[in-house]
Parts: sequence; structure tokens; C-alpha cells
Amino acid sequence: MTRKTPAGKSPLAMPRWDIADPQAAQALRALIEATRRNIPADRTLSVSCKQGTAICFVVSGWLVLSKSTMEGHRQIIDILLPGDVFDPRSAGGEHATADLWALTDVTLSSIPRGDWQRLLGAHADAHWLVDDLFALRDARMAERMLRLGRSNADCRIAYALLELGLRTSTSGLVGEKQFHIPMTQQVLGDFVGLSSVHVCRTFRRFERQDILSVSDHMDIFVHDLDALAVIAEIDLEELRREVTHAA
Repeated sequence: MTRKTPAGKSPLAMPRWDIADPQAAQALRALIEATRRNIPADRTLSVSCKQGTAICFVVSGWLVLSKSTMEGHRQIIDILLPGDVFDPRSAGGEHATADLWALTDVTLSSIPRGDWQRLLGAHADAHWLVDDLFALRDARMAERMLRLGRSNADCRIAYALLELGLRTSTSGLVGEKQFHIPMTQQVLGDFVGLSSVHVCRTFRRFERQDILSVSDHMDIFVHDLDALAVIAEIDLEELRREVTHAA
């Protein structure tokens, strides 16, 4: 069943969700339009798993998934960008697997389970799309987890910058390239398992080595992309294929 855009909601420019079947693409877009909501920056999201939310599509903005210890120490599990998809439910189905926080203004579609199952029943291509998006998520989380467990601060930060740079770039990440990360050093530290002081010291070291410059919370200007990739212990082209939609 195709649902119309609710009254008072204008059509929204959406990320590119590649589905070969035009009818499936139209049905998905209509469902996303019908269920979207706007969340202001710095707001914790409430996703009601008990009411059967099946899947969430990030239409715009940066969304943080995190877990916190009983002492209040936070670890960011993933950063969700426009085009990303996530299932908020835990295995038990009643609680969210992580805390959700809007890092910027976010537009999010939370699709009820019944609507999602009907869409999949009518259009199998939507299922393949989500499988591909989950594979991208798993690939980037595996790379990041390896560095969180086995690498030093320089490697963790270099990898995080390259991952986010690749995911936010439409033309590929190249030397002498600037991109923006709407994070404080504290938030980046929570992403890579370091204190904000450690992040600051690492940035200063990279700047002294003329690898990159950081300004304006945070504009990242990469001067030596090859050196940054060596520090991150990655092959840039291979990482691009693993964590983005690039062919």
C-alpha cells in the first residue's frame, strides 16, 4: 500500500537508495515520506520498540548510536549519516540496543513493523537494499573495532577521519581536500575511545607533521592523504569500497 505524504509535510530531497525496480523505489519513498519526523540537534531520541518499530531510515543529519557505563562513560558505537538504515530493537524486541542522539538536526523515518513487512512482501528489492546497507555498517564497525582494540591513538583518529571523510564525500576523498565533521573533540573522543585532551594532542601532532589542519569545529583539511592512510593502516581505495556505495 502506497501512503501519501502527510498534510503539512512538503516533499523532501532524500538520499539515493538504489533499488532497480521503480515500483519498489516509489513504494519505499512513499513510506519514508509518510513516517518521517524532524529532531532538533542535541536531542535524545525515543524509539518505541514496544510499539513495533521495525526499521529506521536516516534522511538527513548526523545521528549517534552510543552506550554508557553505569559510571556515565560513553562509547559511540556508530555515526549514522543520510542514507543509513538501522534496526533499533534488541534481541528481546522491547528495548533499544543503544541510546540515540541527534548530533545535528535530523530527519528520520521510523517505519512500523507491519508496514515494513507488507513492503517487503510486495517488493523483494527493498530487502536486498537493506541487506547491502547493513553489510556496509558491519564493514565499517569491524574496521573501527579492530583499531579500538589493537591500535594507538594516532591510528584510531586517522581511521575515523578517513571513514567519515569517505562517507560524507560524493566525489571521493583526495589530497588537499576539506570536509566538515560536526563534532567536538569530546564527541570524536567518544567515537574513538579517547579523551578530548588526547584528541587535541593528536591533532596538534598531525598539524606539526603537515598531515592535516583542523579549524572551526571541525573543518578538516587533509594535506597528505597518503600519510594519513598509512597511519590509519588502511588501503584507501579498499576502504572506500567497503564502507561506501562506490562500485
